[in-house]
Amino acid sequence: MAQTKVKEILNSDDSNKDKLGYLWDYYKWHTVVFIIVLIFSGIMINDYINRPIGQFHVAALAPEVNMEEEGALAEDLTELIPPEGPNDTVFVSFIPPGRQYERFVAQFSNGEYDIVLMDEDFYKQYSDSGAMQQFRLSGIDEESYYQPDIYDNPIGVEASQIPQFEQYETTNDLIMMIPGNTQRPETIVEFFETQGFEIELIND
Repeated sequence: MAQTKVKEILNSDDSNKDKLGYLWDYYKWHTVVFIIVLIFSGIMINDYINRPIGQFHVAALAPEVNMEEEGALAEDLTELIPPEGPNDTVFVSFIPPGRQYERFVAQFSNGEYDIVLMDEDFYKQYSDSGAMQQFRLSGIDEESYYQPDIYDNPIGVEASQIPQFEQYETTNDLIMMIPGNTQRPETIVEFFETQGFEIELIND
């Protein structure tokens, strides 16, 4: 029907101006919808192309956090681990008690974190879950490690032993752990090298 209507308009004896006017009247809403879809698609494609890509993600879960330190730590880590691509991004998430904890659980389950820091209470919730990576750092005293009975090797260390975490109020008194489902073990090794450690990621 549409093709027939177009042919009728184009084959009519009306002036070109009138023909264009008829075509516009007939197709104006189609054109508007097409333009809107085109613009929306362009925005979505642009957002996808320029989306941040997680290069390294540190999360601190504690009863008290200094949110001003979150950006500062992210900047420090970006200098330590320079981005390889234009969209590579270092993320730092300080998570106080409340609704944000649900987001932490979801991201933790999806393997989005590379290092997590927790206080004693949160550590007790996760220490026996079997969800943490066993590891050892060169030059760390045994007294600084945390090793629950279900593990053959440590899964945590005092965050104050790591120079980068020692200098921040939020992270200094926490326990540092590595999620077992982390997707960037090479970057974790690189981070600890910047701190003067060799790390052994132990898999049973």
